[in-house]
Amino acid sequence: VNEGVKCIIPERIMSIESTCKFFELFDLTTLGQYDNREVKVFIRREKSEGWREVDNGLDGDLRMLEVLGFMQVKFCLASNTNLDTSVSIQDKPDAFSILMANSRQPLLPRHCNERNNYDRLYNEIIELFKAQQVGWTGGLHETIGKAFVNRIATALWYIDPHLSTLSACLYHLPALFAQLKTYQDGKSYDEYYYTGHHKKNPLSQQKLVHLSSSLEISISQPWASSDRWNQVMSAVLSLIEILKKYSDYLIATTASMNELHHSNESAHSPGNNSTMYRVSACEPHQLKDEYVQLDDLLSEKSFYEHIEI
Repeated sequence: VNEGVKCIIPERIMSIESTCKFFELFDLTTLGQYDNREVKVFIRREKSEGWREVDNGLDGDLRMLEVLGFMQVKFCLASNTNLDTSVSIQDKPDAFSILMANSRQPLLPRHCNERNNYDRLYNEIIELFKAQQVGWTGGLHETIGKAFVNRIATALWYIDPHLSTLSACLYHLPALFAQLKTYQDGKSYDEYYYTGHHKKNPLSQQKLVHLSSSLEISISQPWASSDRWNQVMSAVLSLIEILKKYSDYLIATTASMNELHHSNESAHSPGNNSTMYRVSACEPHQLKDEYVQLDDLLSEKSFYEHIEI
């Protein structure tokens, strides 16, 4: 019995009924060790002749040996190399399959070089999205994805110096964006707004409308309806709502100021916008704490004349 070119069971002289088949001779020779292997059967009359393969293999009848005068039988085990190779080739994905698999993986835009705090904000938004396990497929991360991250970064950068103003109106930064690393460190992004010697412009109603509209363009696209984006979309919708509500607040405030400016009536009048207090007379050392500051202030005025009552 051979396996490839290697002889695994040496030659033997055996006796078996001619009515049997080759597989019975094979089992008798190998003691059932190679039942699951593919086997080829070869026969010959003597060593000087070449081996001839039996067409039916193990299913052939031993009677042919008696009829044709063949005296020697060789069993050859088929090598597993080809089988293993074919299996490994089938299991190994081809280049197209790899490309298709990668195209279905959600990806995020690449980080940018941090030259300023805006770039840091941009990169931290990407890290935040990475933690949320979101992304775009089909190469959209470098086009639509990049535009979306930029729009969020632009909106957050604009309102960053005014978060306290918004909070005073009960418009708080969405919890998801409050998880940005810089905010977690207790810092802000637009530090120049606080430290620079320049005019501190308030929030602009037109700018707020533009930013909210820009974000709405992104979230109206088909990819935004995917379940993986649910938490991010909730935060973005809250951000849009803040921008819109404060924009409406500025419109209402401006309209009210214009109305007062063009009104013939004073916005404040002594009869409606003043309060008079009556304080009982007392010795200076008996002044209550809440009156000391008022007494000190009036004493400093040149037109004020202190009168003992």
